[in-house]
Amino acid sequence: MASLSWSQTMMGQRFLWLLWACSCCWSPGFCGKVVVWPTDASHWINVKVLLEELVHRGHEVTVLVSSVNLLIDYQDTSSPFTFEVLHVPFTQESFDALMEDFLGTWMNDLADLSFLEHLWKMEKDLEAFANTSRMICDTLFLNPQLMAKLHEAKFDVLIADPMAACGELVAEILGIPFVYSLRFFMGNAAERLCGGLPSPPSYVPASMGRMTDRMHFIERLQNFLFYLYMDYYHLKFWRENWDQYYSDILGRPTTLCETMGKAEMWLIRTYWDFEFPRPFVPNFEFVGGLHCQPAKPLPKEMEEFVQSSGEHGIVVFSLGSMVHNLTAEKSNTIARALSQIPQKVLWRYKGRKPEALGPNTRIYDWIPQNDLLGENDFIRVGFSPCQSGFLVFPPKPNENHAKPKENPRATQHSLL
Repeated sequence: MASLSWSQTMMGQRFLWLLWACSCCWSPGFCGKVVVWPTDASHWINVKVLLEELVHRGHEVTVLVSSVNLLIDYQDTSSPFTFEVLHVPFTQESFDALMEDFLGTWMNDLADLSFLEHLWKMEKDLEAFANTSRMICDTLFLNPQLMAKLHEAKFDVLIADPMAACGELVAEILGIPFVYSLRFFMGNAAERLCGGLPSPPSYVPASMGRMTDRMHFIERLQNFLFYLYMDYYHLKFWRENWDQYYSDILGRPTTLCETMGKAEMWLIRTYWDFEFPRPFVPNFEFVGGLHCQPAKPLPKEMEEFVQSSGEHGIVVFSLGSMVHNLTAEKSNTIARALSQIPQKVLWRYKGRKPEALGPNTRIYDWIPQNDLLGENDFIRVGFSPCQSGFLVFPPKPNENHAKPKENPRATQHSLL
């Protein structure tokens, strides 16, 4: 009982410290210093909102960023962050080619691959990304001047996305606590194996396993086998690509998963009521909606298009920040489907304009999704990538819309 009381006291002290670190500052002397190991693309868009709020509350935020990336503009002089740029030994062109090959496979070629070809391609893609990640990590860890600079900065906490390896390794070397920002790993592998998240396969469906919390015996067996395969795959991948690397950098035997397990908190980027019922541990916290802001006025042309939708409203359709192009067949298939609905459609797409594009659909390079979703009188449904499928945003209830009766989990739809 005494040891349990001591551990509970230590956990409470850690949470109080984190609460203090993220609270408003009374004066500059009480502000914290935060270092960030981000993941690129949409992951950066999500964590950026959190970092901006920390700056707004008076904290200093330093972002460790690769000189080659997709969305993190470290040359933006108006940015509220301090950037430490890691000058990596690969080019923007080679990185873009890697991303194009990866997205091309998953968006265009996946249906033509057998199950074994799919697994082989997935393994090769992850190995390529692991090699790229190791080069980024080496750029930091093999630079004694930069490491000394980070030590001298005396940071209070590190914020990382576990999708990008080495964030927890930076925190371990600097001797500071770290916090994860995450949606989920496939099969919840990292959350379960490293974070200690309970996941009874009898009623907790694995992420991306296409099951619900109501399974008959065969589905439970399939869910169990999916968990088992995800455990084998991730542990094998981590062992072959990262465990020895972490041991070499720290100078003692360790594993990636052991280091990840030291995270003080896991900030889960969704709402708890979008999840199936399941047990959670105290340091897993739902933070869905952090990126949502009060709606701003729409551009004039877009506002006119929205207003012209009448009683049918609008559909907001996006495949995310990384999908810039589709095959002509896929884009025309989507365009034909959208042309058959009565709503006006705003489609974020940078590829070639589909020939089958209907008069009710307009294509934009960028959509102010937050502002469109604030259009209470017009929004009917929105589609946005949510890793395992599309997340559908129902109308916001007001005097013109009855409150939806459907379970919010029913709004999750498969991509396939």
